[in-house]
Amino acid sequence: MRRIERSVLHLVVLVSLLSAAAPARAQQASGIAGLVRDSSGAVLPGVTVEAASPALIERVRTAVTDAQGRFNIVNLRPGTYVVTFSLPGFNSVKREGIQLTAGFTATVNADMQVGALEETITVSGETPLIDTQNTRQQKVLSSELLDTLPTGQKTAINVVSLTPGMTTAGLADVGGSLGTYNAGGNATTFHGKTGFKREYDGMRVENMEADGNLGYILNAITVQETTVETGGVSAESDMSGVSMNMVPKEGGNAFHYMASGLFTNEHLSTDNFGQQLRDRGVTLPSKVINIYDWWGTAGGPIKQNKVWFFAAERIWGNRNQRANTFWNKTQGTPFYTPDPSRPFQPNEYYKSHAGRVTWQASQRNKLNFFLDVQKNCKCYSGTGLTAVTTTAPEADAQLRFWPQFLAQVSWSAPVSTRLLLEAGYSATISHWPRVSNPGVSTDAIRITESSTGFVYGAPETLQDLQDSDRHAQRFSASYITGTHTFKTGFQLGQGVKNLHQYSWSDYNYTFLRGVPTQITQLATPYFRKERIRADLGIYAQDQWAVKRVTVNYGLRFDYYNAYVPEQHMPATKFVPARDFDPVYHVPLWKDVSPRLGFAYDLFGNGRTAVKASLGRYVGKTAISVAADNNPVTRSVLNVTRTWTDANGNFVPDCDLANFSTNGECGAISNTNFGRVNPNATRYDEEAIHGWGKRDYLWDLSTEIQQQLGAGVSLNAGYYRNWYRNFLVTDNQDVAPADYNPYCITAPRDTRLPAGGGYQVCGLYDISPAKFGRVTNLVTLANHYGDETFVSNFINVSLNTRLRSGAQFGAGFDTGQTVNDACFDVDSPGAPTAANLPGVSRTPTPFTATTVNGRKICKAVTPWGANAQFKANGSYPLPADFIVSGTLQNVAGPNITANYTVPNSVVAPSLGHDLAACAGRTPCTASVAVPLLAPQTVFEPRRTQLDLRITKFVGVRRGRLQLNLDMYNFLNASNVVTLNTNYGPSWLQPTSFLTGRLYEVGAQWSF
Repeated sequence: MRRIERSVLHLVVLVSLLSAAAPARAQQASGIAGLVRDSSGAVLPGVTVEAASPALIERVRTAVTDAQGRFNIVNLRPGTYVVTFSLPGFNSVKREGIQLTAGFTATVNADMQVGALEETITVSGETPLIDTQNTRQQKVLSSELLDTLPTGQKTAINVVSLTPGMTTAGLADVGGSLGTYNAGGNATTFHGKTGFKREYDGMRVENMEADGNLGYILNAITVQETTVETGGVSAESDMSGVSMNMVPKEGGNAFHYMASGLFTNEHLSTDNFGQQLRDRGVTLPSKVINIYDWWGTAGGPIKQNKVWFFAAERIWGNRNQRANTFWNKTQGTPFYTPDPSRPFQPNEYYKSHAGRVTWQASQRNKLNFFLDVQKNCKCYSGTGLTAVTTTAPEADAQLRFWPQFLAQVSWSAPVSTRLLLEAGYSATISHWPRVSNPGVSTDAIRITESSTGFVYGAPETLQDLQDSDRHAQRFSASYITGTHTFKTGFQLGQGVKNLHQYSWSDYNYTFLRGVPTQITQLATPYFRKERIRADLGIYAQDQWAVKRVTVNYGLRFDYYNAYVPEQHMPATKFVPARDFDPVYHVPLWKDVSPRLGFAYDLFGNGRTAVKASLGRYVGKTAISVAADNNPVTRSVLNVTRTWTDANGNFVPDCDLANFSTNGECGAISNTNFGRVNPNATRYDEEAIHGWGKRDYLWDLSTEIQQQLGAGVSLNAGYYRNWYRNFLVTDNQDVAPADYNPYCITAPRDTRLPAGGGYQVCGLYDISPAKFGRVTNLVTLANHYGDETFVSNFINVSLNTRLRSGAQFGAGFDTGQTVNDACFDVDSPGAPTAANLPGVSRTPTPFTATTVNGRKICKAVTPWGANAQFKANGSYPLPADFIVSGTLQNVAGPNITANYTVPNSVVAPSLGHDLAACAGRTPCTASVAVPLLAPQTVFEPRRTQLDLRITKFVGVRRGRLQLNLDMYNFLNASNVVTLNTNYGPSWLQPTSFLTGRLYEVGAQWSF
């Protein structure tokens, strides 16, 4: 045993030194645990317990009960199991039909009678529904369930959106209308917790850009089951947001083949473009032009019980018409003239070629190899996550994903009935240049109309090089006695980010009601490089069964180290050539996070469990901190300046290379523009170096789970979490006393509270003497007053799976989130509407700003805005028909109103012109002012019902499944996103539910 332990230690050290990876963890595998007694009730040690299943290439896994009569078989694949108990002098006991889903530990107890070992007692019983061992909260979605429900193109949003309590920002998919990239790349929260982690076979696969960003597209047809983990997470995981892990399909000892396809187009949809949308300014509805998805899989043995394979080919895509969006008839001029004959119809396509090989190299060594090569395109479309109508096609861009692939290898070795070793490596390669749409010339200029937020002319920036590669490795050792399940391991990570950014004109315009007011100058082109040297997590945890209580406890150490390599920037139109030295330890964080939970089998029958857990979790970190500390970024890459187009020629008659006031142009807003100035923006050493400085949260959950009958379970819970270590940005060249207060009067408008006309006060503008002086320090908020973000939620859910084949799941979830950022850093009032408090970092907190007498530095999301009901189910009918459906009722989007106020309105209250005027007359400067307090006004709630009718047909070989899907069956037209810029287009829907959509599909299994 000591030799094995030394070997494990040596392997840990070796992999730590050689790894190049991003965070990874072993997937939450299934298990079977229980207690064995004799007929008198005394515990039986030394019983051999075997779990056999066709899902195991090694066919059977074995454990031996410990001195307390307990056993625990871990790392089992989802599937149907037969459990056999044997001990000399006792009859063997066989328990059949144990269904395991991913991440679930089934409790299987046995009572053995004295008799001959050769005599076997076969016991049939209900599959356990309550996990009395683990405290994590998760939802498991099998490939069979997704094949049954109307899920359209299988994407991340289809999986996540079925989970009660899950919120996806600004998205509502109707049968695949959003497209794979839009649907899968959304920002997702659960009970106020941010951070969406995507895993395949327990290893991270999203790119290095930001929270949950897509690069590689998870291909659902290669997946057997998907677990959505939302809380109570063990020490194996660094973060407690939403973690979606896809358990891959493997081959088997028999050959299996599947072929499938679905299709719809504009002729299979119903119009929901009613008068209500027309009254709100929509002239062209969004609609599906076509959606398609064709795929085939094959799996089986290369050698029985030795080598299996699984292969999958898939081609899918869509084309949609974007609401209220037309190509510009007068492209190349300062004006936008919509061309009704050319509505914007973006499209995307995806191609995936995937294969997996499972090799049982020896009785105790199993290897998995996986490769998925993709070539994808988000063509003639934007890079945003929602299809908005505030951007003209010419100002959008295309994403060309190539090369794009995921490569993985994993190893597991049950060295003995008690010792299990696991390791894995994953490489996610994501390259996506961003290129302009057709018809955009190289001298095109991007123009923003500030009264509506509409953008046209050209993209702001493009990238001919953009890659974000993630590597992931993991190693763990588990020691299982039955009473204890101890596990220790590590995850080590590394990431690479390269970016070359350019712009056609190197400057953009801003107009207010068609009149030029501002120029934005860009320091393009430029290169940017960031690296994650080590994202390391080392953990130890134990699961300790004491009578009817199972205690889960663990400790995790997280270490995060990123840096910026040396960089050279060539001269640009506005700034000279620059050289930047490398920057190390941005950040260098160290954290220790405890985890504690217990599960109590209330009556000892495995049907009622009381659970509670509390844990500290670090925030999800991508490349953003290193990017913020990159001296290229800190050199200030864009600035604004006022522009008075005196002669009306729409050309800035000034020297843009002269950063002071000259001609028609004011001075630039930041004198650090383009300079090699490491102090323009810097991070406080305290914020990015040391122990406990990383953002984190505490997550508390309490639940009671009850099995009500055969196949029926109920869950009720209360959940609370609170964030710590917020960051703020402090301009050290100014102080609160350098700002001057003013008020504005909200316009008279029946759509505003009380018809408008109220005061918005506590707004502040920098003094003219300090305008343009910026030396930013990013530091911890607790130096000024601190920020809090606290969430309290409740959930009740019911799950049913009947012997008839009927399935039903439903859940109600609601809660309240309170974000308090009422303290001053620089300005006592909101400098712009964009700085309203939110779950992410608040750049400049404030205390003074009031809207209609209400302070807006404290945002309370009410219980009703978080309330949601979700249900799904299927029911078999005679003649091999099945009817199934999903229902979602969720809150409408929060309504805000960002009002662009010109200097002429501000100056009377301020007592002088805005500082940005810099003494120029007339002055075209303006400010953005919030007219509504956050989280107070909402669109109506949205109800979406999707249905499917399935007919199974016996064919010569296998079975044919015919589907007719009906998405948005109620033909609702609820607004999903809307224009928040107060002006002529305020409240105009930018996206809304697509009308009822029919899809036809077929799947042949043989």
